[in-house]
Amino acid sequence: MVFAKTDIGKARELNQDYYYISQETDEPKVYILADGMGRI
Repeated sequence: MVFAKTDIGKARELNQDYYYISQETDEPKVYILADGMGRI
């Protein structure tokens, strides 16, 4: 079992985090996580 969750935090108006989890039946399995850094 795989899951993901993002949080916009206290300083941003737009959540720039991104994740992708391939389907259980996909081969190869693909997991992508990108941490949005935003702009101040």
